[in-house]
Amino acid sequence: MRKKIGFLGGSFDPIHLGHLNLAIQMLEQGRLDEILFCPALCSPFKTERPPVASPEHRLAMIQLVLTPFFRVTSMELDRKGPSYTVDTLRTLSSDGNEYRLILSDESAATFQAWKEPAEILKLAPPIVGSRSGEKKGPFPTLKTPLFDISSTQIRARLRERRYCQHLVPSIVLDYIEEFGLYLG
Repeated sequence: MRKKIGFLGGSFDPIHLGHLNLAIQMLEQGRLDEILFCPALCSPFKTERPPVASPEHRLAMIQLVLTPFFRVTSMELDRKGPSYTVDTLRTLSSDGNEYRLILSDESAATFQAWKEPAEILKLAPPIVGSRSGEKKGPFPTLKTPLFDISSTQIRARLRERRYCQHLVPSIVLDYIEEFGLYLG
């Protein structure tokens, strides 16, 4: 049976409640069957600031928060070099499912700078989660209560040994502590 799948890419360094909220809002409001998380080995926009945690740790943290409606793929982690969404979507599109690229307001603003944006539009037409619900360019926009959380902010708080349970699921924080991630 053909599924309608939301594709959510990012560094997930670490995955946090903002990511999970966006995924759930898009799943429900976008009438999707599931969300596919796809952690990037390294974003082409962040080559000078690669992820802090290893690919294996970032994948493991995502696996900890999977629900019956969430899946994860290591496809971009398994490739060498920067991760390009268009390449991943080309590979995924052969499975017969319908994909929708999930974007935040911030991602939608930079979409035209991505590799082959016209091809992405064909492979996985974007839907945008927006605090205001205002249309962002040519994309359908869903009003979602987005959380103002960043992985950069979380990593800084963790280094300073500050409270983070309001930002990151407890099970992920337990993993971070167990492996001493982001504390250096």
